Amino acid sequence: MVKPFITFKGDANEAINFYEKVFNGTDKKVMHYGDMPSNSEFPVDESKKNWVLHGTLNICGSEVMFSDTDESLHDKNTFVPSCMISIAVDFNSEEEIRIAYEKLKEEGHVMMELSPQFFAGLYAWVSDKFGVTWQMTYHTH
Repeated sequence: MVKPFITFKGDANEAINFYEKVFNGTDKKVMHYGDMPSNSEFPVDESKKNWVLHGTLNICGSEVMFSDTDESLHDKNTFVPSCMISIAVDFNSEEEIRIAYEKLKEEGHVMMELSPQFFAGLYAWVSDKFGVTWQMTYHTH
């Protein structure tokens, strides 16, 4: 089983709540940095106690994982969203894909408009307001 793990720079709570609404997500579980036992080797800055240490949300039947991480753990030039990897979602109805598409494109960037394709009844590719790219498909047959 492959599970997407999406890392954010302090806005994972907002993203999880957003995706819960976009996809009618279920089984949301969130643990924050402030929930960890005190550890002098891993002090948590007061401003980051509400950051997501580990979160999960069921999106269209698959568990997606989330976390916030500090830029100091990564090269600042490489910790950027990329369209090289997308989350692919298959929808069960035309209504579901249209609703998700409209919500994801708000403050995001449409890479391919929602439209019929030779390989699917409807398909769209969107980079959302967090920089996460979604390839969405609805098969009519």
